[in-house]
Parts: sequence; structure tokens; C-alpha cells
Amino acid sequence: MSQTILLIDSSEYEREKIKITFDNIGDFQFIEITSTNMYKQNIQNFSGLSLIIIDISFPSEKEGFEVISSLRKNPTTANIPIIIITKSDNIEYKSHALKFNVSDFIVKPYQTKRLENSIISILKLKNQFRYNLDSANVITMSVEDYISKEFKIASRSNQNLSIVFITHIAIEKETSENTEVLTLSQIKKIYSMAINKVKAASRSTDTVIFNKDKDILVILPFTNAQGAETVVSKITDNLKQGLQNLNIPTDFFYTVYTTFPRDGKTFQAVMEKTIKKVEDKIMLEKITNIGLNKFDHARKTYRKFN
Repeated sequence: MSQTILLIDSSEYEREKIKITFDNIGDFQFIEITSTNMYKQNIQNFSGLSLIIIDISFPSEKEGFEVISSLRKNPTTANIPIIIITKSDNIEYKSHALKFNVSDFIVKPYQTKRLENSIISILKLKNQFRYNLDSANVITMSVEDYISKEFKIASRSNQNLSIVFITHIAIEKETSENTEVLTLSQIKKIYSMAINKVKAASRSTDTVIFNKDKDILVILPFTNAQGAETVVSKITDNLKQGLQNLNIPTDFFYTVYTTFPRDGKTFQAVMEKTIKKVEDKIMLEKITNIGLNKFDHARKTYRKFN
């Protein structure tokens, strides 16, 4: 018989991540609560629960703890184990959580294995058959596997996923005078600044990836084109400010975004559309030095997994 898990989190993306963790453990059913109003309407229906997982910033830490308090006052849920998953890494919150006999306090971002081990321990599932892969530490999730997983989550949830692509184009127009060649040290400094600026403009659920070919990708889960445009605007403003501080032309980076499934059904298809957007920019600007080798290499990079 499957066990029932109560998930209290306003983020559908975070709930899907948790459910996928449970997929690795066994057969479970879920009750999902997405707002305080929904919680109040269903508080009397929480019978037969095995575990409660809640983000205390629901929508604020104060209200999150009020929800936990009401769960503990409800005879049906008074003794049900609770796992808190939150980005609020605050000692006072951790101390306050102990007053409600919380079983675990996990801070975002977290490794899937961290949550999985907590669930197994709390629900006492260790006696069930389980093939242990802990010793196979030579196997790690590649960037491609991670992105494939994010696309799987988006597809499973029937949600959008957007990718922001940030690259440097050596724009040298016919009317331009020869510009000073940047040193390796300067380039490293520019990209170090760029990574920090991009991360500052990104959300806690976004992932920033620095490709060895000096491209920066930002994975925006559960984000449509309109949301991606907002993120790109913030990133562009941050990059311009950083480039100005380094006395580098503000058009050093070119940023585009693409969205699943509108621009493609797979990562490779989406990246193909992304590179096409960059090429269109080159044609539009009538760039004389377009760096064909760079784009040939980029295509190979994003096509080699087809």
C-alpha cells in the first residue's frame, strides 16, 4: 500500500523535484498545498499521512511556522514527521523548528541524496530491499544529464523552461578602428565578473553554467518567454554595469533566450535555435569578423549528444 505525503510549497518546480526524489525510493501518493487559503480549506482532510514536507517561507517564515503550529495542534497530524526544506538558513529558524519536534531541516539548494536519505530514515524504509549505489562514486551526473532531467521535469509538469545564452562576439565593423587586444588576465577578470553578475540577477531555482568555450548558460525552470525576458533584462543591466567598471565596451556580451517547448522539444533543438539567434544578430550587425570557427565549434558542442 502506497504512503501519502503532504507537500506544502508554493513552487511547483520545487514540488516536482521532491516528487522525483520519492520516485527513487518507492510508491507514494501526494497531497499538494500551494497556498495558505488552500491549506485552511483542506486542514481537516489530512488523515493517513506518513510525512509532511514544507517550505517555511510559505509565503513568509512567520506564516510558515503558523502552518506548522496548526499541524501540531491538529490531532490528525500532531505526530506526523515534518521535514522543512527552505532557503532560509537562519539559526533562529532552526532553533524555533525544534519546538515543533521537526524531524529535519534542509537548506536549499540541496543534494537530492540529502533529502532521499532523510526520507528513508524518517519513514524507516531501510529494511526494504534497496540496491545500494553509494560505492559507485565514480559515476557523477554530467551537465547534459542534469539539463536532460530539467527538461524531463518541465515536460512531466507541462511547464515551460527557458535557457539564457550569454556569449562574446568579436564585433569588428568595417568602420571601426583596431581595438586593443585583451590579455588572458583581462579576459579571466571579465568572465569572473560576468559569472558573479549573472548569478546576482538569477533566482534561487536558476542554474548558471559556465561552458569551457566561454559561453554562459542560465537554466530557468518553469519560466515562459515573458519571464525569461525579465531575467535577461536584469542580467543585461548587471553585465553593462560590470563592464563599465572594467572599462570594457558594454556590447562585449550578447545575450539571447529560448524557451521549451516553443523553440524546441529537446535541449539540442533549443540550443540550435539559440545559435541561430546569435547568427541572425551577426548578419543584422553586418559584422565582418564573425568568428566562424567559434560557431562551428559551438554547433559541435551542442550537437554531439544527438
